[in-house]
Amino acid sequence: MKKVYIYRRFERFWHWTQTLLILTLALTGFEIHGTYHLMGFEKAVLVHDNAAFTYMGLLILIFFWLFITGEWRMYMPTKKHIFDQIEYYIHGIFHNAEHPTKKTMYHKFNPLQQGTYFALDFIILPVMVVSGAFYIFFGDSLKYHNGYAIEPIAYIHVAGAFLLLGFVIAHVYLTTTGYKPLSAIKAMVTGWEEMSDEEAEVAVRENIRMLMHFSQRKIMNAENVEDDDMFEESLSREIDNSKAMMIDFQRKLKESNVGYFKIDKEGKYVEVNDIWRKLYANTETPEPIGKDYRLNRKAEDRKTVEKVFDQVMKGKTITGSIVARYNTDGTKSYHTISASPYYENNKVAGMEGYIIDRG
Repeated sequence: MKKVYIYRRFERFWHWTQTLLILTLALTGFEIHGTYHLMGFEKAVLVHDNAAFTYMGLLILIFFWLFITGEWRMYMPTKKHIFDQIEYYIHGIFHNAEHPTKKTMYHKFNPLQQGTYFALDFIILPVMVVSGAFYIFFGDSLKYHNGYAIEPIAYIHVAGAFLLLGFVIAHVYLTTTGYKPLSAIKAMVTGWEEMSDEEAEVAVRENIRMLMHFSQRKIMNAENVEDDDMFEESLSREIDNSKAMMIDFQRKLKESNVGYFKIDKEGKYVEVNDIWRKLYANTETPEPIGKDYRLNRKAEDRKTVEKVFDQVMKGKTITGSIVARYNTDGTKSYHTISASPYYENNKVAGMEGYIIDRG
């Protein structure tokens, strides 16, 4: 079992804040509806309205964040693996089958979740907001002119409330179907999700691939930018956004079981993290700074790392290449390597990347 960083801080913040607000709206809403008596009608209306306004503000922040980061794409429904997912929930989940889809920081949902969250976030919630706004701003006017005019709005709003309540119940149940019963809930608190070794490697490798992608976006077409103030301003915002998304993620990767390295254009190590040193502790060169990147390699493995280095120095990003390192006791260990170029003065100055131990 390994832990992989999946949920960033703002995701966790809006998830739990949204949960609290939905429960508050449901509790007060059903009292307003006359289902039970808890705090009184007038107080329930006051709390419900204030929670609704707060939730509208939160939704604006959430949608802004989803679109500015591009994570709205995760909610787009797809047919890919959907029948595998249905079979998993009907049968596989009760027989410890492997999950048909893999969770990563940039692809958190399976096909059924994508469809459900799309309907929730882009259909049900907007309908609830609009119908609720009619209640708050036009309810008295509609009652005064035509008492029946507000009834369809009421039915729509209450129907949406029942759908939301059903979603919450199903959602709570599905949080128990992770690697361990409480894995998903813990992950939404800490950001780190427990996974099997196989799932963790897939997730980390994909996270690294996306990190490399964001790294390259920082310098996209930098040498070919024309003197256009509007374009440069747009590019600057894009770079700032990429950096903002990378900082926390990159730090978390370096803190996890992933080895980080940085090599200059001469092929010399200039930086590694403690995980890298731990992986290479039993080799002849546990301290690499200032040494050639082909250390602890034999002929065949040198060809692999030389190919990676040459491609990265040409501006390419490489992910998932398997290389070996040789230990002082004669044994051989393997890890995957992912790397991308880093730039100085708009020119490739070397490569940086990550290694994941394969044993």
